Amino acid sequence: MKILLAIEDLRTGGAQVFGMRLAQALHQRGHRVWLYSHYPSYTNHPLVKQVAPDVPVLGFDTGVPGLEWLSRKMQGVLRRFGKPFPLREQLVERHMRQTMEQLGVQLINSHMIKSDYVAAAACAAARPQVPLVITMHGCYEDFMHKTTEPEVTLKSREALRQAAAVVYLTQKNLEIFSVPGVRSFDDIPHAQIYNGFDGHFSAPDKLPTRSQLGIGEQDIVFGMVARGIAEKGWAYALRSFEEISATHPNAHLVLVGSSDYLTDLKVANTNPHVHFVGFASNPIDWVRLFDVGLLPSYFASESLPNSIAEYLFCGVPVVATRIGEIPHMLEVPGQGLAGVLLEQDGRGLTEPDALTAALHIYIADPERLTIDKSLAVQCFDKFRMGRCVAAYEAIFTQVVK
Repeated sequence: MKILLAIEDLRTGGAQVFGMRLAQALHQRGHRVWLYSHYPSYTNHPLVKQVAPDVPVLGFDTGVPGLEWLSRKMQGVLRRFGKPFPLREQLVERHMRQTMEQLGVQLINSHMIKSDYVAAAACAAARPQVPLVITMHGCYEDFMHKTTEPEVTLKSREALRQAAAVVYLTQKNLEIFSVPGVRSFDDIPHAQIYNGFDGHFSAPDKLPTRSQLGIGEQDIVFGMVARGIAEKGWAYALRSFEEISATHPNAHLVLVGSSDYLTDLKVANTNPHVHFVGFASNPIDWVRLFDVGLLPSYFASESLPNSIAEYLFCGVPVVATRIGEIPHMLEVPGQGLAGVLLEQDGRGLTEPDALTAALHIYIADPERLTIDKSLAVQCFDKFRMGRCVAAYEAIFTQVVK
């Protein structure tokens, strides 16, 4: 099958990274696959090379020097005034349609809401028309509550109307279908498919070690991997670790991520047991050093965080918020959770001290830590890429005539 995976951009992010992983897995199953980026200038090339080394990357190019920068600038300025700027989207749509026709693409799988409605228009205009399968990562429920870009929600309704099928990660993703005027969910072929993860550690000589950070083998390491935005809960992790650090000198906190926000947190940090290690193209290289993974997120679009699958892959129990699919991600039927759940209200943690208490639990009770590590290993089974890609192939086959 000839498949185009359309993603708004190829930067660090849950939807982006999973799209790359899926593209690589489909390629390995014998399909012809291309990644299409709406904003190729934003591409994180080391990340793409790490995650999808065998998949060609395509993207919109104005062909006129400076026009891409100018179009993005205009788009941003008009957005701040509540005005849409459809010209760039129209150009991307035309380029995507031409690309589909030239390559003989049989199906588009789109990830992220703005990619969805541009791809829907391109699929409808293509000759012959191409079926669109939308993967919902949490963008729809996020934009439902935004007032700054109302046209996005309107266009997304049209994308859902045209979709040949929908893949969703969690029941939370389906909130959009309760909105009047949106196509009935029951009328769309659909499947709930967990994002797959087929992790591989880097070569032994490339792997980081505890010793290079001054961490002892018997020390306890809390760690966090996430996008570098405040809503992922970085400040909460730092606050709680600061509270326990004074009385537990064998504890360390390793933070994996990169952004201006994280740079500011690093500059403000004075605790030598907090280690900001920056961007990692293969985060599990660091996660393998963790004893406990953290994700105190209150991010509105949170659905099925990649970082939790990465923690579980490494047999690391998780302290995270009850949001999206996280409770089910950590559940071992009949045995309990591979970690601790915290409460959040969309603006932050409702009880920040509960995070501190969870860290204390794992420091004070090594037996609990050992049990939860075992549960984490069992939890990962639901995220195996072989299971994920087979489910995608099934729904792709269903819609390709």
